[in-house]
Amino acid sequence: MTLSDRLTTLDEPRPTAALAVHPGWLSTEAPFYDTPDSEAEEARMRFTAFAQTMRTAGALDRASTDILGELGLTAGAFFALLELEAAGDRGIAPSELARRLAVARRTATLYVDILAKEGWVSREAHPSDRRMVLASLTDDGKAMLARVGDVYKNKLGDLFRTLGPLQAERLRQLMALIPLEDDTLQSAFLLRGIESYAS
Repeated sequence: MTLSDRLTTLDEPRPTAALAVHPGWLSTEAPFYDTPDSEAEEARMRFTAFAQTMRTAGALDRASTDILGELGLTAGAFFALLELEAAGDRGIAPSELARRLAVARRTATLYVDILAKEGWVSREAHPSDRRMVLASLTDDGKAMLARVGDVYKNKLGDLFRTLGPLQAERLRQLMALIPLEDDTLQSAFLLRGIESYAS
């Protein structure tokens, strides 16, 4: 299917189930919990939150893959497009793109390869360091996002429709508290291990 064919399907009705995450995975009514009375209970609650996040992430990944299949993109490649749009004409190095997306550099490079194959991204040498490559949106990439970018943002956002606006913002704030850098996560893990050992 050509890009033109994929884009002309945007107005076609889609089954509601294909756009939905199971409501139980993002419940709007969370029960109240008392402060844990032991380190074991605290650890259990943190792991339970982690496990729920992983299940929800998997469900969202599958649902977003279905939605973005119309463009032939994964969620990661789509968000790479958005980051490149935010970077503007100056472009961005794959290492910086990887940092912004919280993925490995090789993954960010793969996203750039995929987008470049579609003609939406170009690569150019850094003006002051020829060893560095900068990726930026092409005119076709800009035109594509101008045409359907908001459509897909709304479709992806609709996966959270079981949440009210304030709940969605609260979820964003809570998720923002979790460090995304690998070294930061490792440091937090090691520090907790040291503290546990010292106690």
